[in-house]
Amino acid sequence: MKKGDVSVNLNVHEIGVILSALQLLENIDEHRIAREYGSATALYDKLHSVWETLDRTETGLRNDVIPSY
Repeated sequence: MKKGDVSVNLNVHEIGVILSALQLLENIDEHRIAREYGSATALYDKLHSVWETLDRTETGLRNDVIPSY
């Protein structure tokens, strides 16, 4: 791993939240983020490819489950 990299364990729900948030970005926000950190689209694509490999059979939150975020 490179010095600026970190490994974070995320579940299917957490990745789904991030993917949803990335889809809701306005163009101005996406451009601002791109200038500071890099492409939101590239991040979305990277996370989406991981999300597709996860078990999504129970992606809906239930009342008896406390989200980890």
